[in-house]
Amino acid sequence: MAGAADAAELITNGGFEDLSTYAAPGSHGSYAYPEGAVAGWTFYGAGLINGTTATPWFGWAPPQGFSGAQYGFVQGQGWLVQSITADVSGALQLSWLEGSRPDIFGGGYKGDQSYEVWLDTSLLGTFSTQSGQDFTLRTLSGPNVTAGNSYNLIFHGLSASDNTAFLDDVSASVSASGAVPEPATWAMLITGFGLIGAVMRRRGLATA
Repeated sequence: MAGAADAAELITNGGFEDLSTYAAPGSHGSYAYPEGAVAGWTFYGAGLINGTTATPWFGWAPPQGFSGAQYGFVQGQGWLVQSITADVSGALQLSWLEGSRPDIFGGGYKGDQSYEVWLDTSLLGTFSTQSGQDFTLRTLSGPNVTAGNSYNLIFHGLSASDNTAFLDDVSASVSASGAVPEPATWAMLITGFGLIGAVMRRRGLATA
């Protein structure tokens, strides 16, 4: 069994690049509101945006640090959901990039958004963005999951207005419980045990 470094990626289209905003359902050109299941994700009041051409959203100063050309967003009290299936049993490991739109319109059209991360009915954490925030890495060590079982990973917006958080590079994997060390690890362990044994023998001879 492979170690945590070789854990399989469970998320489909975590970078939101598989479907162009210009071709997506609910397209407005450089951004889209594709309600329902599209390209690995299910959107409810959430969407896709092009990180370089969506000037109606952020003028000429988009947040920096996103990956690729597109990312997803959770607006208002929208939901962004993906079903994942655990390949092994163990602790779920999550990571993603988080950014926000700047406050160029005032009122509720900005990036002061709070959102929750859920796994089925388990709340894993609550996060907040500030208007104009560049992308930053978020991580979570989630609950234990069981091999072969499916779970809904959910990003849920909390703002009562039109505030928006951006999400990119969403990743999920399982850190296997009771993982067997890889051959290279075994080799290092055996070498270490051998060195300890040699030291103990020398100490025994010195005190004989």
